[in-house]
Parts: sequence; C-alpha cells; structure tokens
Amino acid sequence: MIADAVLDSAPDPADARRRAERFAEAARAAGRDPGALPDDAARVVGLACARAPYLATLMIRDPDRLWRVCEEGFLHREKPVDVLTAQVREAARGAASPDELAAALRRVRGDEMVRLGVRELELGLDTEVGRELSRLAGACFDAAIAFHEAALRRRYGAPRHDGDAHGVASMVVIGMGKLGGEELNFSSDVDVIYVYSSDAGAAGPLSLHEYFAKLAAAVTASISEVTSDDIVFRVDLRLRPEGSQGAIANSHAQLERYYETFGRPWERQAWLKARPCAGDLALGAEIMETMRPFVFPRHTAPTVVDEVKDLNRRIKRELVAPRGGGFDVKNGVGGIREIEFFVQALQLIHARNPGLRARGTLATLDQLLFAGLVKDDEHLVLWRAYRWLRHVEHLLQLESGRQTQRVPADVGPRTLVAKRLGYRDVAGFDADLARHTHAVARIFATLDTAPASAAEPDNDVAALLAGQLAPDAEHALLARLGFRDPTSSAAELSRARRRPDSPLGGAAGSLARLGPALVAELAAAADPDQALRYVVDLAARRAAAWSVWRLLDESRPLLRLLVSILGASEYLAKSLIDRPELIDLLIAVGSTPPSRTRAELETDCDNRLLVARVADPDDEELAWSALAEFKNGQVLRVALADFAGRLAPLEVCAELTRVAEVCLDRALALVEAGMRERHGVARTADGARSTMAVLALGKLGGGELGYAADLDVVFVFGGDGVSDGARPIDNVEYWTRAAQRLMHGLHARTPRGKLYDVDTRLRPSGSKGLLVSSLAAWRRYHENEAQAWEHQALTKLRAVVGDPEVGRAAARIAIDSVWGRAPDPARVATAVADMRDRIERELGKPGDLKTGKGGVVDVEFAAQCVALAFGHAHPELRAPATVDVLAHGARLGVIAPSDAALLADGYRFLRLVEHRLRIVHDRAVHRLPDDPVELEKLARRCGFPDGASLSARAARWRDDIRAAFTRVIARAGSRASP
Repeated sequence: MIADAVLDSAPDPADARRRAERFAEAARAAGRDPGALPDDAARVVGLACARAPYLATLMIRDPDRLWRVCEEGFLHREKPVDVLTAQVREAARGAASPDELAAALRRVRGDEMVRLGVRELELGLDTEVGRELSRLAGACFDAAIAFHEAALRRRYGAPRHDGDAHGVASMVVIGMGKLGGEELNFSSDVDVIYVYSSDAGAAGPLSLHEYFAKLAAAVTASISEVTSDDIVFRVDLRLRPEGSQGAIANSHAQLERYYETFGRPWERQAWLKARPCAGDLALGAEIMETMRPFVFPRHTAPTVVDEVKDLNRRIKRELVAPRGGGFDVKNGVGGIREIEFFVQALQLIHARNPGLRARGTLATLDQLLFAGLVKDDEHLVLWRAYRWLRHVEHLLQLESGRQTQRVPADVGPRTLVAKRLGYRDVAGFDADLARHTHAVARIFATLDTAPASAAEPDNDVAALLAGQLAPDAEHALLARLGFRDPTSSAAELSRARRRPDSPLGGAAGSLARLGPALVAELAAAADPDQALRYVVDLAARRAAAWSVWRLLDESRPLLRLLVSILGASEYLAKSLIDRPELIDLLIAVGSTPPSRTRAELETDCDNRLLVARVADPDDEELAWSALAEFKNGQVLRVALADFAGRLAPLEVCAELTRVAEVCLDRALALVEAGMRERHGVARTADGARSTMAVLALGKLGGGELGYAADLDVVFVFGGDGVSDGARPIDNVEYWTRAAQRLMHGLHARTPRGKLYDVDTRLRPSGSKGLLVSSLAAWRRYHENEAQAWEHQALTKLRAVVGDPEVGRAAARIAIDSVWGRAPDPARVATAVADMRDRIERELGKPGDLKTGKGGVVDVEFAAQCVALAFGHAHPELRAPATVDVLAHGARLGVIAPSDAALLADGYRFLRLVEHRLRIVHDRAVHRLPDDPVELEKLARRCGFPDGASLSARAARWRDDIRAAFTRVIARAGSRASP
C-alpha cells in the first residue's frame, strides 16, 4: 500500500504506521483494496499519515474520500470556482431535510480538506489554499441559502416588497476578515454579516425582518453546528452591527444608518476586507457602494495608526494563553496579525487612493509597493514572512484539525512540528521563526515613526557620494548596504560623479539633498546593483535629468517606486530610461483604472497624431514617431499594471491586443493617405472604390498578444482594377505597396522607438505567395489549395482593421473553407497531433514553456483540434480565443470539463510566466532562468516563495497539460463523423 520508507522517514514513524494500518482496515471494510492503491492515492495516504494526522482521520472516517479526491483531477492545481460551486450544489440537491443538507455539506468539506491539505503539504500553496477554502465557504453558504429559503417559502410564501407583486426581497452574505480577503485557513472561523434588501414588505404572516432572521439562523446552523460528520465552518457573527447584542440580520437601510451614526474605527478597519460572498451578489454590490464613504472617507483622522496599534495591543491582552505556553504565529509579536494590521493601517491612512483597495493582504502589499509607500526590502520581508507563517499555521491545524495557531513550547511536540514542516531539527525551525517575526515586528514598529528623509544623512554615505572613501572602504560600505557586486557598483558611482547634474555625486542644492535618500532606496531595492546601473543611465540622459530629479525630490514615494522598478524589472527600467518623460506615468500607477477601452485608446492616439500634424503637416516621420510614442506609452502602462498585480494574465493580453489594433488602424490610415496622394484612389473595373482589410491570425487574432509578439496578419483587398490618380497603377500593385509601406512603418525605428514586427507568412502560399490577395484570389486558394495546417491557422482569423465589409467577406470565405463540410474528427486529431509532434521535435527545446512538452502550444492545439473537429456542427467553437473554445467545448460535451478547466488554467499560468520573463528579465525566451539568483527574482514576481517552488509548479503544469492534450486529441479522434 504505502512504501515502508515513507512511513519510516515520518517525523513520528510509529504514529504514521498506526494510522496507515487503521486506514487499511477502514478501506477493506468499505470494500476497497488498500494493497492496490494507484500512485497518487498511495502518495496522499503516505503524506497524511506522516505529516498531517487530521487528514488521515478524515480518510479513515470515509475511505472512499481518498478515491473521490484522487479521481477528480484537482490534486495538483486549483479547482475552478464554477466546478467547486457545481459540486457543492449537486451534493446538496438531494437533501430532503436539514440533517441531510448538513451531512452533504460536511462530506464535501471533508473531501476538500484532504485535497487542499495535500496541496499545502506538497507545495506550500497557502495563498491558493486560502482562496479555495474561501470559495468553498461561499458555495456552502449559497447551497444552505437555497435549501432553507425554499423551505421558508413553502411554509410562509415568498418575501415580497410592498407595492410590488413581482418584487422579491433577498439576502446577501457579506464575508469579513479572512473570508472577505479570501485567506481562510484550515480551521478558520468565517466572519459574516447577513444583510437583506428592505424592511418594506412581508412573507405571508412574517415581516421581512422575521423572515430573514429565520433564514440567517437556519443557514448558520447548517454551516456551523457540530454533528457526527464534524463541521463545515464555525460562523462568527460578532462583526455585525452592535456585535453579539445586535440582530442576526439587518436590512440595507439599517446597516447604512448604523455605520453613519455609530461606526467605530475598528469597524472601518474590519470593512476593508468585506466582500459579498454568497446570496444576492447584486445586492452585495449595492451595499459595498453604500459602505464606500465609511470605509474610504475623503478625510482621514490623524489617529489612525494609534487606533490600529491599540486594537493590536487589546487583542494580544485579551488572548488567554493555553497551558504550556508556546508562540502564537497569528497573534504573537511579529506574527500574521501584525503584517495584516501594518497593511491595513497604510490603507486607512491613504484611504483616498483607489489603488489601495485590495482585500487580500499580499495583494494590498503589492499595491503599497507600487504606490511607493513601502520599500522593496520591506515588501519582500513582509511577503516572505506572511507566506511562511501561514504555512506554519496550516500545518499546525492539519496536525489535529483544531483551531490553533500556537507552536508548542515543549521541545518534543515542537520538534515534531518542525519535522512535519520539513526541517531536520527544531533549531532550524526556531531560527527561521525568530528571523521572520523579528523582522515583522521591526517593520510594524515603524508605522508611526518619522520619515527617514527628515534625518541627517549618514556620514559614510555622504563620504561615498563625495568620492572621499578609499577603494577598500567604499567596497566594504557598498557590501554592507546590500550591493552584491561592490566593484561594479563602485565603478557605476564613479561614472555618476563625473556628471554635475547627478544626485549621486557632484550635485548642488536639492540634488545634493536627494543623494542620501536615493542611496537608501537603492539599498532597499530587489537588486541594488541593477537599480544603481539604471539610475546612472538615467542621469546620463541630460535632456531629462533636471526635471526628473526635481520631480523625485518633491515626491519620495515616487522615488521609492522608481528605484523599486529599476531594481526589479529590466524591461520597465529600459523603457523608462529610453523615454524618461514616461516616468510621469508612475504618478498615476495604482490610482487610475488599469484598463482602457478601444475608444479611449483611439482618442489618446488621435490627440498625439494631431499634435504631430499641427507641428508639421508634411512630416510623415513625425506622425510615425507620434504613433510609436503612443504605443510605447500604452505598453508601459499595461506592464506597470501587470507588474503591480492589477491585471490578470489574459487581461494583459487583451490590453496589448487593443493597443496593437489601434496602432494598426491609424498606421493603415497614414499609409492609405500617402497612397491616395501618390496614385489616387484604387478603383475596381466598374469604377467602385477598392479597399483593403487587415486580417489577424495567431496571438493577434485570438486577442492573446504578449509583450514581444509579432503581429501575424494577412492583407485582402476588394477587387481588381486601376487607381484613378495622375500615376495610376493596378490594384494588386497598389495594395502591395500599401502593405509594404505599412510593414515598413511599423518596423522602422523612429526617435520614439519601434512599433511592431509583422509576420505575413500565413498568407496564401506562404512566403512564396503574393503579399496581398484579392477577395477572388483568396476564395480560389481556400476552396482549392489550402492545406490542413492552414485550416488550423484560420481558426484564429479575425478581421481587425481596414474595410469591415472586405474583412467580413474574407472571414466568411475562411469559415466556409474550414467548416463548410463536416470533417472526419479522427483525421483532424491525427493531423493536429502530427503537427504538434513536428513543432516539438524541431523547436521544442527542453524546458521551453511555449513549444516544448506541455507548453503553450499544447493548449492552443488542443483548442484548435476541438474547433476543427466540431466547429461545423457547433458554431460557438469558431471563437478565435483559446480559453473561449475550451469553455464552449466543455459546455457542449466535446471536451471533458475537467480537461477544459485544466488547460485553461495551465494556459493562464504559462502566460503569466511568459509576461514576467519579459518584464523581469527583458528576454524573448520561454524557459525559466538557469541562474539561481535570476530564478529567485522571477519566482517572487510570479507569486512564489522561491525558485524551487516555481520550477516545481511549472514542471507539474507541463505534465498535466500534456496529459490533458493527449486526452483531448484521443477523445476527438474517437468520435465518428457527424
């Protein structure tokens, strides 16, 4: 069943073996063979018995739980919220009584505890586990509301609003605390507030208040009562208005009146994490809008920090320490709560900044970094401490299933905890515990201290800036400040001192004052040497230097943010150094929406082109330069929002795609204007105007552009003929020249940089064919000559700019070519698999996250196989976006929902790493760095505690993606032709 080596190497071998034997007995009693466990199942049981006794207890209580967890396919990845919600809903569907509902919810909860416990043990996924547990809580509340409201309606009738026979009152569950922040642990209480829509109405003989009070009480009991099947979550209602003395449920109006009149500072702090999590979410959105002025007032009291610290002291004072003592990783000095309160205090102080309104602790910490309110080293210390302490907290709870955050004081139990966490002995664990908590306590204590800029500069730093230190002393000081390569950094400082307009030496006035602050921020950067190198490069930009340094001297948060970016992102650093005027964009980071609509982008672009035309109407290069300035500014905006965690990976792709489409549209307009000036208007044989459309394929067609992607396009025009100008040319030549000039303009380097590389190899006959095609030629080719791989490419075709009529006509021809006849799914699957195999052999280097095994291409080809094989019968599958095809395929039953979800999630992960590789390292590569230092930097920006965790996750995703790809191809190949 379980290898002896696994049990013998457990922290407590005798206990592990005893639990394994008990599981084997329970499995046999349930009709299962414990001696023939699949590898995954054996690993789960081994982990539970060795490191998480509570999980072993859950499986001994219900042995079938092991098989349910292992067979559903979510041991190695996050379960999509819709899948989890459907599972809870299905479990509750057959319940005929409150007891049956309670049993069903507890069964699902037990399964999820085992699944998530294994994920935590293997990968330390505290943030993902917290998010999934929070989603489980929301789904259970929803199921309980649906069950009990149906029962109440049968007994009393629907809750109706006065004067509206069709208006039904509703209730929402507002998640507070860790539930609101999606940070639940394995034994968390769930803090909730029940709010219903109105008191004006009735449910039969009951007032609406009576009705919803009954509903809230019944839901609470279903979730929190202890039964023979355990508990779902303990429900804590003390954060509701008037606390334990208040009504169990409040109307929207009552809630608003209470907080307007009686709301206290600690309640405002509590609402920072509030989130509608179950019930009527539309009502929840209204309530959040109502509460916004209370939570984020226009004016902040100067006593905010004192109030937060006082609450922290009061909590510590009121805690009752258990016998035996020990350290509380949540409430102890330097524990989880001090990290949370530090973050919340800064949110409250800067309440007017809408960019600081995330609910989760780590998400808010990222926002604070990108508002320049914490230093990069402070961010790293708190980020790592939070992840480590949450992992310890989870392991403590998986040991017994009890609600505890306390590390035992006695050496024996403490050593057991240390070994279950993977430490060889208790000394290593104690050292890490002391390191993290002391660092957190030190930062927490700085909440109400004066800014460092007010102090006198350090004498050694002043001597360093003035070049007064001997080389050995200079190198020693740089090393003490955290520079990894003191020799190179000393050379950079020497280069800076040669410039009189640099704050790092030789400067006078405000620049001299800025120097020590700049050194302090450089020392706190993720990579001080890199940050210094780029600061010196910035100082060399004479035209921008004085204005930039003056701006930074006036805003220390901006200085902190700039240095943090220079030390963490080569891509952003180079962008800002090349175009220092874009540093102004940093002022708006976090305080403006991260997305732009197509209309907003067009307006911005047109304004820049207008300025260029006014400056010199005849200077075409000036217009192209303005277009490049627009593009580079927008890409930098997206990258900053991405780096700050304000855009999800596919949202980044969508933003970059919209920017590219606007650039293509305005670039084509510039080219067509030039063509009309030289050759007149292109005309068809009957004198009508001939026009051209640009068709997008590949990542542009799918709306999935990355930072360094080429634009895959095809040019199609509306008909043969001759232009009507003084120098007429036939339409093929006319539109060929237009396409060539468009490609040249996009590729040429202007004073403001380059726009895009354009790839036209997907046109008819590839690089051997004409650059442009008439609609007639486009039709002939795709009716008679197009090959299978071209049909695959056409699944992502989308008309993006140019004449929409021509674009629609070309798209219809492509649709007829690809989906006009019913395909043989087996032949489609074979062709896609062969093409994938060829790409992997020729391009897929080991570890390549794009073309290698389990890379991005696996996901894309799986979606394209589904689209080609079944798009004839199901037009929904003709969507160009990869994740859309997967979602439609799951809904239609042509791809297993679990495989669709796995591939979509894997795609998001791979695109996230791809984006971060570009941002952090500015490299057009698709593999993780070999250099451990570079890998650590990338891991941190991808949300992983270390490089090993990122590498392990990437390897797991690639294995899972390849397995899912293989299943999708096999399933398609086994289907008969329609």
